Parts: sequence; structure tokens; C-alpha cells
Amino acid sequence: MLGTAACGAVPPLPPVDAVAADPAGAAAGAVASAEAADVLRTAVRASVRVRTVGCTSVRTGSGFAVDAHTLVTNAHVVAGAEQLQVDTWDGHQLAVTGSVTATVADLAVVRTREELPASVPLAGADPSGGEAVTVVGYPHGEALARATGTVTGPAEDPLQAAAAAVLQLEAPVAPGSSGSAVVDGSGSVVGVVYAGATTGEDAYAVPVSTLRAALAARGPLDASARC
Repeated sequence: MLGTAACGAVPPLPPVDAVAADPAGAAAGAVASAEAADVLRTAVRASVRVRTVGCTSVRTGSGFAVDAHTLVTNAHVVAGAEQLQVDTWDGHQLAVTGSVTATVADLAVVRTREELPASVPLAGADPSGGEAVTVVGYPHGEALARATGTVTGPAEDPLQAAAAAVLQLEAPVAPGSSGSAVVDGSGSVVGVVYAGATTGEDAYAVPVSTLRAALAARGPLDASARC
């Protein structure tokens, strides 16, 4: 089970007296906030909510676009799907033409008929321990949220489902966060959330190196599974 998620708060404006006392500091803070918002804007626009309609159940997850018609999510999010529904950050529902799952990690690649509103770049290397990151997704299948966290470092997969090492994070996630993009300070994806602890804020993500390998090795996309 995944833990509780939280939205990333927008920094409030400083009080009037603080601006008067330190105008240079207030201006620097405003610029930093604007830059942070700009860095995350693409990741937010590239995020999607994935709704899996199965033979006996309906569940939600998250995902993100890597090009105009391709998105990444978790294999367990799309498993058993009779129908996949993809909603963009601005509320548009896109038709799915097919999906394929990776064999080395909890990853799935999904193709859409219509063009996705934005795509997020992939980082060139896995993040280091202590690096600050932001998780962008749809906890509980509700509103798009941003949760800040830190990379703890590489770890063995606690679910024993991955053939390679995974990333451990200190970040709040929740059911529905599976498939969320883990974004670094430059706005590039460094991992894909797939699990989290029911207590505390430990989360686990597939590192970008494994994601890149899975994207390079993916075969033709088949139609979603039917009952």
C-alpha cells in the first residue's frame, strides 16, 4: 500500500514589512519562486491520470508523457485492463491505441490516438542520494498534486518485482500515485513511483536508467487486454 500524499504548497508572498526591510531579499525570493514554477510547468502539463477499467474493478493511477503520443505508467496500473482511460491535466480524455509492459521493472508504455499536451524530458543519469525531487501525479485519483521529497539512494526492490536496483525516496505518496513522475530540480524525470510504505514517507521509484532501457527495448504496442 502507498502512504498518504500531500500537495506541494505555493510559497506565499512575504508580508509588507518584510519587503520594506529587505527589498533585495524579497525580489530574489520572488524570482526563485517564478523559476521553480517554470521548471515544474512542463512536468505538470505532461502528467496524466490513468483510469483502468477491468473485468471486475476500476482503479486509478498516474502517468506522464515522454512524447506527443506516448506516456509512461506502471505495469500494475494497466494490468487486467479491459479499457484504459487517460485524462490530461486540463481535463481532456484521450483514446488509447495500445500498451506494452516491461519485463525488468514495474513499467508500462501506453500510446494515445490524440496528441498529449506536453512531454517531459528524461534525465541523463540516475539521481544521487540527498538530491531534492518533486513527485507529480494524482494521489487517490483526485486532483493533480506536487509533493516534495529527497532521494535516499539506491535500494533493493521491497516487492521483489524488479531485476535491477530501485530508488528509495523520502516523499509522501498515496494510492493513485503509482506511475507518477519523480522530477529533479531542472524539471527532468529521474524516476517513476511504483510503491510506498503505509507508514512514514518512504516511497520507491524505478530509476530513469531502467526507464530509458525499457523504452529502447519496447516492442510493438498491442491492444489492451480483454476479459
